[in-house]
Amino acid sequence: MSYRSTILFASLGLLVGVGGIAASSAGQPRTTLPANPKCDVKEISAPEGTTITGVKWFDAPVGYCRIDGYVTTTNPGPNRVNFMVALPQRHNGRYVFTVQGGAAGFVPDPSDVNLQRGYAIASTDKGVRVAHGLDFSFRKDPVQALDWGGRGVHVAAIATQALTRGYYGEEKFHRYATGCSGGGDGTLTAAEVYPSDFDGYVGGAMTTAPLEITHIWGAIAQRLSRDPSSWISPEEYKHIDQVLLAEYDAADGAKDGLIWRPEAIVLHRASFPFLSDAQFGTLQFIRDGLKPELGTWYPGYWFANTSAFPGFLTGMTRPPWTRPEQYPAGFMVTDTSAKALNGANYSVLADLDYGNRSALVADRVAQEAAGRHRFNPANLAGLRKSGGKLILWAGMADQAVPPANVKSYSDEATRIFGKAGEARFVRTFFVPGLHHCSGGVGAPTDAPDQLLEAMANWVEKGQAPETVVVGNPERKAADPRQAMAPNTAVIGAPTRTYRLCAYPKKSTFVGGANNARKLDVNDARNWRCET
Repeated sequence: MSYRSTILFASLGLLVGVGGIAASSAGQPRTTLPANPKCDVKEISAPEGTTITGVKWFDAPVGYCRIDGYVTTTNPGPNRVNFMVALPQRHNGRYVFTVQGGAAGFVPDPSDVNLQRGYAIASTDKGVRVAHGLDFSFRKDPVQALDWGGRGVHVAAIATQALTRGYYGEEKFHRYATGCSGGGDGTLTAAEVYPSDFDGYVGGAMTTAPLEITHIWGAIAQRLSRDPSSWISPEEYKHIDQVLLAEYDAADGAKDGLIWRPEAIVLHRASFPFLSDAQFGTLQFIRDGLKPELGTWYPGYWFANTSAFPGFLTGMTRPPWTRPEQYPAGFMVTDTSAKALNGANYSVLADLDYGNRSALVADRVAQEAAGRHRFNPANLAGLRKSGGKLILWAGMADQAVPPANVKSYSDEATRIFGKAGEARFVRTFFVPGLHHCSGGVGAPTDAPDQLLEAMANWVEKGQAPETVVVGNPERKAADPRQAMAPNTAVIGAPTRTYRLCAYPKKSTFVGGANNARKLDVNDARNWRCET
């Protein structure tokens, strides 16, 4: 595999997030004779509008029955929304729907971790056909766009919950949705639009700003293509990261190789003598985002770890980029989406003026017409009324979707519902060192798993999570393309634990930067939540 191909697969894995990358039949556990007589196509009753395409028993990592099928959506339609539900022999009374990120387009395999915990697990391809996880060309089909935008998850959830009830003979069980990136968007869309589909929603790295995420990705790419001297190399990003770590590592009271307060970073020109003025301007542009104008904006990025910026934002090679495999991952999404909406000859680098806010508003409206949901915390009123819960989260070092999206959404929810009102059903967490959904030097590897457990504890026991302890166990994927997915098998014990604090509180090391008491910075018990 070439170096550029490796970068593309890594970007795909990051964008897809919790759902993982494409799952092939070769990655499935081996089959045996059915251990449960209910795991037979003759015993499965398909809900109305649903077609069952396969029923099969697997014996690893635990015994479970997998049912595959599809829902035919209509009005508009018809379209096929494929799904999977995995039903473990030892069910813990919980069901979790894994909402795919990126363009989706395939049905991911169930998480080993959650199967071992006893969850019934469902997922869907969102009803789209794509070449890969960064291919948003499906938007030219309004039906696929609608299903990707939210309807696909809804109909697949209804079908798989009915199948779960029939298989276990249980009318009620606890229902959760979890996803990151596009899966986080899908999870939050479900919370706003379909608040009764689940009891708890755990969404990460969603894009909630008034403008579209492709606007910031496209604006960065356009800047670099018009002035290639403003491009920053991967080696220079590593140097940038070293400078910022030296300046801000101890801001949280600990020198631990992580920046826990990235929102406080200030870029000083004198700190980067190795960058030209044009390059420093790019750095500032990435930090600032698209500033408020005509009531619209898109946030810039936090600089907790800039080493992953090239693959997603600015490219591994200096522009001009003459082949798609040279594109930054964010620009590949931008380009395929724009061509789907405006025609194959449309070029966002040449045809869209990112300095014209009216043009960006018009583009956003066109994307909404093609199925893109516009988020508004006021839409959570239905979730609050139903008694449902919502956990929002983001990696502090997210190089794809600025974590300020989650912060702004949480702040607006507080303004709308009041501090006490929001506290009854919403919690927000930020994960140190974490790139987009997974990855990052020194970052936790099990945050999505532990946040799901925190949600289950909240829904089932009424214990709202004020702090969540996560760790960094080594994880292994069955398919190399799933290496970036955080829901893969755990193959080792964590060497560090981290204390996440419910926003706006922040995690602080009690030993202080000098650590006179020689406390273990790698032990979450030596960290506390402070305002």
